[in-house]
Amino acid sequence: MPLVLVAVIAGGVLLVGCAVSAPPAPKPTETPKTAGDANPAAPDPEPPKPAVAEPPAAKESEPAKPAPDVKPAKPAPDVKADAAPKGSDDRRIYLETIGTLTASHCYQTYLNIGLIADGKSKGNYSEKDAYKVLDSVLSLLDTVDRKLGQLAKLDLEKEDRTSLEQMRKLSALLRQQGKVLQTYWESGRDDDAAKYEDVRKDSWAVIGKLLGIGG
Repeated sequence: MPLVLVAVIAGGVLLVGCAVSAPPAPKPTETPKTAGDANPAAPDPEPPKPAVAEPPAAKESEPAKPAPDVKPAKPAPDVKADAAPKGSDDRRIYLETIGTLTASHCYQTYLNIGLIADGKSKGNYSEKDAYKVLDSVLSLLDTVDRKLGQLAKLDLEKEDRTSLEQMRKLSALLRQQGKVLQTYWESGRDDDAAKYEDVRKDSWAVIGKLLGIGG
């Protein structure tokens, strides 16, 4: 620090000495500004935006994968074309089965009427039992004939309709045979017996044609 000469008069005597200059006073410390003292016009700092991860670029060395091989859908089957032959075969089987069973029934009816006639004439059946058994046979014949009438309303081929008409004709002959037999039982006349024999022969002729049997 610089030395300063100072003259002091004390008691008439001149004193000379060195004085040391005082050190400079320190500057007052500035008080830090608070958040409230900040400039209000200054905008608040924006928060950092999150980084968006970009998809990795496709490697040039990897070849593009081909699209999957999509097979074309198979066309739906033609139901009508497939079902027609089967339905035709089923119809044929049904008609043949009905025809066979009906012809067999008529044949058995013919035999039953003859057995009843022989049984009564030989005394194996009483008059009451003979009528009762014959009525049951004719009742079954009527039931089958009604079903044949319903079958005749269907759209049938020429051959099937011809066979159906023959079976209905046979059914009518068998019914007539049974009725003529009852008439003969009631009258006992020879002409009724001859009429019964004629109808019986007509019934057998139709049965033989349907079943392919002779005699």
